[in-house]
Amino acid sequence: MHESFMAYFKSIHRRSLMKAKIDVKKVAIAISVIAVILLISSAYAFEVKVNAEKPTFLTASINSIDNSTITITSESGESMKLFAAGKWILISDEVERLAWTEARSYLEKGNALIVMTTLSKGNASKNVLLGVKQNDIILVRPILIKHYVKAHRHAATYLSFRGTLADKGENYMILERDGAKILAITNGDWIKAGGGEVTWKDVSNEFQPGDEIRLFYHNLVVMKSEFTENFGINGFIWGYSGAIIDLTSGTTLSRK
Repeated sequence: MHESFMAYFKSIHRRSLMKAKIDVKKVAIAISVIAVILLISSAYAFEVKVNAEKPTFLTASINSIDNSTITITSESGESMKLFAAGKWILISDEVERLAWTEARSYLEKGNALIVMTTLSKGNASKNVLLGVKQNDIILVRPILIKHYVKAHRHAATYLSFRGTLADKGENYMILERDGAKILAITNGDWIKAGGGEVTWKDVSNEFQPGDEIRLFYHNLVVMKSEFTENFGINGFIWGYSGAIIDLTSGTTLSRK
């Protein structure tokens, strides 16, 4: 890879890690995966001398995947190699942060939604992978999340959200209201009313699709329409010192 681009990606990675460490010291509980995404500072902003095109969404076929790149063929028949090394957010059975060398194992050859951009510096340019959706797998770079945030609401006390449970994973729920789907991170330790200390995995089977759920939380981000239309997620919720209440089953969790 061109030296200037490699130096650029190494630089933003170092700066984002430093910022994440500082933020961790400021909070009383462990920051969830989505919190880490959204607290990344402008360290992910492109440097003045490196120009980035607006992200492009396209349907393509994945031809090959290696430890730093992915090769695709677009619907028009154009073959492209995209730089993919770096940190990724995986949304599958679990929401987690992975290096590309791990994230690549969730993808396979075949059709996929691809999000890409082109970075240019002087006369040199590189195509960069920003996101992939293939079957039930979503992989996005943190910078893509940041780029498509429409609004961020935070409260030192509580915000409240009520919706219908559409799906759940090992550390999250997807709640639906008025056609909008919100991914709510649920990892960490909880106190179950009448049941003592639990983790989400201990009690997730008590939350069933169709149940009415009410959350008391601290952070919500709403995504722009282009992100929602392609990935099916309208927003993210994280940060609880409040509660998760299943109004259908009566199960109530409060943050430990």
